[in-house]
Amino acid sequence: MIRVYRGLYIADPWPAAYLEEYDALVMADLHLGIEGVLAEEGVYLPRRVSKATLDLVIGAIEDIRPRRVIFLGDVKHSFSLLRTAEWVELKNLFNYLSGRRLEVDVVRGNHDNYLGVLLSRYGIPLHEDVLVIGPYTLAHGHKDYSLERLTEVTLLGHEHPSVAIRDDAGIYHKFKAFLFGEIGGGKHLMILPPVCELAPGSTINLMSREEFLSPLLKKIDLSHFTPYLIVPGRAVERFPRLCELPTL
Repeated sequence: MIRVYRGLYIADPWPAAYLEEYDALVMADLHLGIEGVLAEEGVYLPRRVSKATLDLVIGAIEDIRPRRVIFLGDVKHSFSLLRTAEWVELKNLFNYLSGRRLEVDVVRGNHDNYLGVLLSRYGIPLHEDVLVIGPYTLAHGHKDYSLERLTEVTLLGHEHPSVAIRDDAGIYHKFKAFLFGEIGGGKHLMILPPVCELAPGSTINLMSREEFLSPLLKKIDLSHFTPYLIVPGRAVERFPRLCELPTL
């Protein structure tokens, strides 16, 4: 575990945050069924992506053994009705969670249309906007929020953050990353990486805030945020603040 702020941790080496006081594991952007959905659109990928995503979720849960699991949106991939591939992968996930008798919450993401139909079968609540737990505001990140509305610590998904670095040989490498920093008024923000390996996102240190996906992040200066680069299932490493990283 890597302590980031008071009772907030990165569940090293997993793409998940951990809320100590609530014994809750938090993950974002699974995009289960992505390869099946893309195949229906004529894009064919190996049928292993969703399995790899589920393996990461299970690996994190078996390692940390939390009482509660919270998904910050985009559990499924398509914007439409649940596709066949999504039904299969989602049922695999929720059958596993049900078998472990975990308390589960889902905060709705922009991809999660019609997910409530399946969640209701498992008695899992779908939070339409945000989920507030003590000092934590948990949201997907696709909606706009006023900074005044946020609590002491906000956790977001949606942006799929990554950081690009260059090694001594001049070769560029791109890593998924957690980002954490203060946003003013004693409030803090953590942006989680996607669990799905195929989820492209924002290379934070190569973009202006106007290019970010999340409306909230367009209001925030992330230059003093600390990135924690992750190779999911293997390692998490803290790096210098974004403003201190070498210019590419």
